Amino acid sequence: MRVEDLKIALQYASDSDEVVIAIKLPYATVGPIPMVAVKNAMNGFDWESGKFIIGPVEELTPADRDFATQMKDLQEKLGWAEYEKQGLKTEIKRLKKQLGGPE
Repeated sequence: MRVEDLKIALQYASDSDEVVIAIKLPYATVGPIPMVAVKNAMNGFDWESGKFIIGPVEELTPADRDFATQMKDLQEKLGWAEYEKQGLKTEIKRLKKQLGGPE
């Protein structure tokens, strides 16, 4: 993104809008987009010359693709385990009823 693009986007923002950074998680979530507040924004200098830097309130670190894959795999396994657990609960109820025991 160039600063000119940021200026255009800011035309549609209200002065009372909070500035945040959206965070892409390596697994699915439900609800609002995960985000972190912005602490500061400044022009870069020296090695960062030619950059406009936005600083988050919390430290953000890059996640490698292996980590993202691991998190997605774990989420899928957890979902499958929950599905199996529900199936087992249903089967236990059915068997208890068949045996005439309390549900």
